[in-house]
Amino acid sequence: MDGARSPRYALVARELLGQIAAGRYHRGTLLPSELALCERFGVSRITVRAALKELETRGLISRRPGIGTRVEATAPTERFVHVADSVHAILQYQDDLTFRLIETREVKADLALAARLGVPPGQALVYAEGLRVRKGESPLCLAQLHLPIVYASVVPKLAGHRGSIALLLERDFGERVAEIRQIIDAENLRGHEARLLDASPREAALLVRRWHLGADGRLLLAATSLFPKGRYAYALRMRREGAPGAGAARKQKGRT
Repeated sequence: MDGARSPRYALVARELLGQIAAGRYHRGTLLPSELALCERFGVSRITVRAALKELETRGLISRRPGIGTRVEATAPTERFVHVADSVHAILQYQDDLTFRLIETREVKADLALAARLGVPPGQALVYAEGLRVRKGESPLCLAQLHLPIVYASVVPKLAGHRGSIALLLERDFGERVAEIRQIIDAENLRGHEARLLDASPREAALLVRRWHLGADGRLLLAATSLFPKGRYAYALRMRREGAPGAGAARKQKGRT
């Protein structure tokens, strides 16, 4: 585990996953209480709850008030479930994904590309294409990236990079992702996309477009990701203003 790159909840989740897979906790048994896990790992209850939520969304556990946390499976399902309710959550979901670089090249934004990316026509950009993979599994998605040419020095670091490329830009250039815009659509895989993704041509796929913007609205990174069906699910948590517990939820998000 790489503590310098992974948030604490992810480290706790991985440790619990390893213990479940190793047979310390069998299917149908209960995990220790939240308080006991806090003491064991030396973390806050917020961190423990985030770790348990990660295991729950991957199908390993179920949680019931008054009963506890029950082990439902000893190995996660192949589908990658991404639960997000903040910029931080979107940036962190790639923590255990490695970028397998396919190609890079410099391009200039024509009218169509400029309109899609929200940059001036003629702007110099770096284009990179690669697969996001998890060890021992089929590629999760095919990713196509565009970033301004001023960030070109990051390109040699893309091959084998583990984690968010937007966070890599933050570290290398002192930039900060202030806003993420996202559009989710669907399409069918073309032949070369299917081959790269170990999928079938014309298979349904989820298309996710994200624009990572700085505080002044400048584009830092545009990413288009293509997920074959069954490999990715996007879950969004929302709470209505004024609903019971809404204030507590906001305070919790502010501390993570």
